Amino acid sequence: MKIIVCVKQVLAANQIKFDLKTNTMVRAADNSYINPNDLFAIQIAVQLKERYGGTVTAVTMGPPISEEVLLEAMALGVDRGMLISDRRFAGADTLATSYVLGMGIRKLGDFDLILCGTESTDSNTGQVGPQLAEEMDLPQVTRVEKIEKQGGMLRLERVSDGLREVMEVAPPVMLTISREAAFPGLPSLLDIQDAYVDKKLDCFTLDDLEADEQKVGLNGSGIWVTGLTQVPNKQKRCEFVKGGFRQQVQTLMEKLREKNLID
Repeated sequence: MKIIVCVKQVLAANQIKFDLKTNTMVRAADNSYINPNDLFAIQIAVQLKERYGGTVTAVTMGPPISEEVLLEAMALGVDRGMLISDRRFAGADTLATSYVLGMGIRKLGDFDLILCGTESTDSNTGQVGPQLAEEMDLPQVTRVEKIEKQGGMLRLERVSDGLREVMEVAPPVMLTISREAAFPGLPSLLDIQDAYVDKKLDCFTLDDLEADEQKVGLNGSGIWVTGLTQVPNKQKRCEFVKGGFRQQVQTLMEKLREKNLID
């Protein structure tokens, strides 16, 4: 099987910085790491490779420092990485991002599976996977928990609305992987060393992809940020109500009336 995993370098929630001139997030090595939800997709990709044979390629779009997530993916068992990086990609929304990822994946040639995490932890849209499927004109199944190869078909399982769904689909296909699908492993020090020493990274720019400049970055985005406003942190205070049960209820009701939360 030839498997492609899309990964993203996300910002740590407590270290997010913004460029107030461009209204975009500032990404740096000290405040970024691999999207946790992508680790489940990587784990499933590696398991499928070990079970059925084949290769796994990780693809990411981002600044040059995003190669770190590709190296981490290779330490976890991915065979090679593809970094798509160009200043003209900056400010991309999910639509522009899925276009660029699609153009990059086309450069890789034929494939059986594209795996994505369900969503990124810094934007939480869950849109890139499905939009990528539309860009590549592929069938898609989201929040998949189990994948098995049966002849020329793939047997998939997922939970939806409290019911377990079992379905079959013919590759190529795009899947987003549920957090319930696997428990991400940890790379050994030797795996990390091998990834950095024997790294197999391909780097592509907009020109390499022969992409339409009007479909990338801010030009290709249907959504953009027009302004940012600092929201003050809400102060929370815990107060224990003393006394017997009736006294506690009476005191609580009085406090709620004082705050106009009840009549």
